[in-house]
Amino acid sequence: MKKFKKVVPLLLILALCLPFVFACDGGSETPAATTVAPDTEETTPAETEPETTPAPTEPPTERETLPPTEPPTDPAELAAPDILTIGEEEMQIIPGARYFLWSPNSNLYLTADGDFRFAGLSQDEFTGGPEQMFVFERVRVEEGEARNTYIYRIRALGTREGYIDVDGGDAGSDGADVMLTSEPEGEGSHEWLLRAQRRGAAHADIDLPIFSVHSALARGRVLDVSGVSTSPGGLIHLWSGGSADNQKWFFELVSDVEEGNIIPRGLQDIPFDDED
Repeated sequence: MKKFKKVVPLLLILALCLPFVFACDGGSETPAATTVAPDTEETTPAETEPETTPAPTEPPTERETLPPTEPPTDPAELAAPDILTIGEEEMQIIPGARYFLWSPNSNLYLTADGDFRFAGLSQDEFTGGPEQMFVFERVRVEEGEARNTYIYRIRALGTREGYIDVDGGDAGSDGADVMLTSEPEGEGSHEWLLRAQRRGAAHADIDLPIFSVHSALARGRVLDVSGVSTSPGGLIHLWSGGSADNQKWFFELVSDVEEGNIIPRGLQDIPFDDED
């Protein structure tokens, strides 16, 4: 009986403890094992430049034609020469050929002052460069009873703009400025004509054609060295006349100079070294 009395309390204690034992067992379940991936670098999308819409491009524009860096050459085939007369003497001008224009008044050459818009003309020492080369492009021929008149545009090879023009397209007054333009300042202001001139006693032995250059707008006005200047840089403008030495121009074919057929008049006072 004593043993029974001892057992009963134990059973009661056990009965009271069982709920706690089961609760603890349930909470102590080991969670399912998880697989841990080995250490790897975290991958992120490749860094790329954000896409941008290209800016609209300007439509192509025509580049300005720069003046030549070397003297140009004449075309393979030139037109037949135009014949101009004074008295019984005939003088030739070849359309499309390059010419140097030498002044018997100053021993200097007609020169384009630059390759910018509205550049002027002056006279300067001989350089042999494109700025002193001029091409006479025939526009038309006016037939007359005594003689034909040849009308030209005068292309200045040392300038991107192009042709000898009259300021404002008005050649109606002495002293009008001349300039180089791509488009004429006025109707007919790009047009010029030549008159054959006498050489004069001081230049009678020069076997080159000599002309005065007249505006077709006012045919009594010519390319003239202002103030009868004999200095480099003397301004060229329009003035009445044509027979004065500062209004005459000897025409030297550039090809003759390049081939050694003639020595430019502006260099003939300079001694040449004999290399032989």
